[in-house]
Amino acid sequence: MNDLHPAFARTAARRRHLDQGNLLRSLTLVINAVPGGINLGQGVCDLDTPAPLVTGALASIDGGDRQLYTPYAGLPDLRTAIAKKLQRHNGLAYGAKNVAVCTGSSGAFFAAGMTLIEPGDEVVLFEPFYSYHWTTVPLFGAVPVAVGLDRETLAFDEAALRRALTRKTRAVVINTPGNPSGKVWTRTELERLAAVLDGSDVLVLTDEVYEYMCFDGRRHVSPATVPGLAERTLTMNSFSKTYSVTGWRIGFLAGPESIVEKCGIVFDQIEVCAARPMQRGVQRALEQLPDSYYTDLQAGYEKKRDAFCAALRDAGFTFLVPEGAYYVMADYRRVFGDVEPHPAVLAMIDRIGVNAVPGHLFFARPDGVRCMRFQFAVDWPVLEEAMRRLRSLSA
Repeated sequence: MNDLHPAFARTAARRRHLDQGNLLRSLTLVINAVPGGINLGQGVCDLDTPAPLVTGALASIDGGDRQLYTPYAGLPDLRTAIAKKLQRHNGLAYGAKNVAVCTGSSGAFFAAGMTLIEPGDEVVLFEPFYSYHWTTVPLFGAVPVAVGLDRETLAFDEAALRRALTRKTRAVVINTPGNPSGKVWTRTELERLAAVLDGSDVLVLTDEVYEYMCFDGRRHVSPATVPGLAERTLTMNSFSKTYSVTGWRIGFLAGPESIVEKCGIVFDQIEVCAARPMQRGVQRALEQLPDSYYTDLQAGYEKKRDAFCAALRDAGFTFLVPEGAYYVMADYRRVFGDVEPHPAVLAMIDRIGVNAVPGHLFFARPDGVRCMRFQFAVDWPVLEEAMRRLRSLSA
């Protein structure tokens, strides 16, 4: 029974696209209801959390901190620790005032968009794109514009971007390493991007949450270190994936001090502040974990990527081997036939109890998309069982 008062008959147009539902979350509920189901859909990063995060958060809860709001831009000690990490690992000469703590990179993206993007502006996303970037842009009142990467190699296509740029273009979003594709942008590609944007006032918003997951000798390059991009880039990041704390919601944005301050003030209106105990835990991890933690993280994920891709290949899937992150976009037509992605995922759940994300969610025009996205950020026993089940599809 619909008992809504007529006053609620109209919702804001900027959020109506969300009424289509969220397949990623609904399929998580489906796989959770399957006995022994394995969720390789939502990138929950189900690994152990480093001890300093836990001890730091517990110390805060147990009385190390008074349980008060933090400054809206984050605890000063955490901002300093993030700035030192950006200096050491990213080559960015930032101090604490260049950093604002947010609720994950999603909170950072929302605060940045509400600060810098006007209704009617256009925001370019490279396809396949992170679906939450695509669905968040309309909440700013702006228009998302898809620019395809090369279909065979995922290389940056300068001509495609030039065709998409208009007087309304306000920002370009870079996600490196990329979700869902695993693409790692090279310094050369970023220099070519800088050449395309030269002379314009277009912003670059970067999401670098998988920065420590680059494979086969590749190195993460922060766009803000590239001449021609540095002065126009706002960097967004999160500790969800690096420290396996997706539910803690601690991330940050970094860039010119005056813009970071403005974004922080907007974030204050949205969230007031990120949770103090979670901030303290991340601070402890940044201060105490050795650099070997990050190199071990990379090596561990590369080993999982190699094993998982071998299982997908044996099962009959075809794909580009991801250069980074912990996802694989795989064409399933040799396994499930020429059906749309959602029915293909449901068929896989029914046959082997393994979930993935329908690939059409990462494209502006989903017609003809025949792929699904897997994530492999799970413990080895779970991954090994998932690989066994996937191989059974070819039996």
